[in-house]
Amino acid sequence: MIPSQKPSIIVLTSGISGSSVLTGLISRAGYWTGESTFKKEEYDTYENQDLINLDLQLFDQANYTGNYALEFSAEAIARIEALGKTIDTRPFRQFLQTCDQHRPWIWKDPRLWLTIRFWRTIIDLKDCRFILLTRSYPHSWVSSILRRHIRSYGSAKRYEQSIRDSLAEFLKSNNLPFIHITFENLVVRPEDTIRQLNAHVGTTLTVEDLRAIYKKPLYKAPRSSTFDYIRAVLIYVKNYSERLDLQEKKR
Repeated sequence: MIPSQKPSIIVLTSGISGSSVLTGLISRAGYWTGESTFKKEEYDTYENQDLINLDLQLFDQANYTGNYALEFSAEAIARIEALGKTIDTRPFRQFLQTCDQHRPWIWKDPRLWLTIRFWRTIIDLKDCRFILLTRSYPHSWVSSILRRHIRSYGSAKRYEQSIRDSLAEFLKSNNLPFIHITFENLVVRPEDTIRQLNAHVGTTLTVEDLRAIYKKPLYKAPRSSTFDYIRAVLIYVKNYSERLDLQEKKR
């Protein structure tokens, strides 16, 4: 890496964590998100579509058929990491070369919690800065339920904690520079959080940059209202009851 050049950034997180807001914010500092990004009906995720495609190839190569958005699998992590010694890595290296032509770049794909150890085998991660992004367990559960990812609070918490612990262990064991940001702090205490972010990656982002990306009110935790919580509980109970009825009919 050229000393005067900003380091590229890799955001490590689970799904529904506010990572699109964070990545969109950082992209305003000139970080390249890709030739094309994956756009949902409601918003741009700022996820490099080529990165997504390559991560999905790794899933196929490792015969991983689980649901990365709902299930944690240490065994799948190990299988994908081992691919670095067995598959043709040229497409991955070519993708990296393309990214480096646009430095500084930023990667964000929720699948990276499964694939980052493979990427470590072909990229000098010392040239990057890392952001571990998490969200409070209650807010994460409510958001998941409202998006119809139906599971108990305990199951959702175990999933999020497992990913958080796995990523923290990866970063610490490889002595990689990272900052831990929570989505709640970014939204509720944006000045402090953006100041920490700027110090970590060398940007000069402001709250106004955040407002340009995040269209909801600042200084209030998302999905924290009583109404959202009650809706989530009702959706969960309804789904649970329907599942019991289906099981009863099968008997």
